Amino acid sequence: MDKYIKKPKKKKINKIPIFFLVIGLYIGWIFVRQQIELKELKEQENILYKQMAELKKEKAQLEEEKNMGNDPKYIEKIARERLKMVKMNEIIYIDTHKSSQN
Repeated sequence: MDKYIKKPKKKKINKIPIFFLVIGLYIGWIFVRQQIELKELKEQENILYKQMAELKKEKAQLEEEKNMGNDPKYIEKIARERLKMVKMNEIIYIDTHKSSQN
């Protein structure tokens, strides 16, 4: 009698599509992560380029000041403005009315 009893068939799961699905998801995840990292790096690159441009301007100004350091007129200007120096027998007048009006 056992010969005539049908056993239920087990459904076989095809593992190949699942394997490709997992691989596809993994590749997609890597792609998205790399795109995010690439965007962050580009933003960082832009910031660094701006800083570099500012530093180049500052360097050019410093080079100009360095070259002007041998000019007697520039030396006199710096001595008068920054160091408050005066020439011999020179008298400085300060207009007190002008400063009180401002």
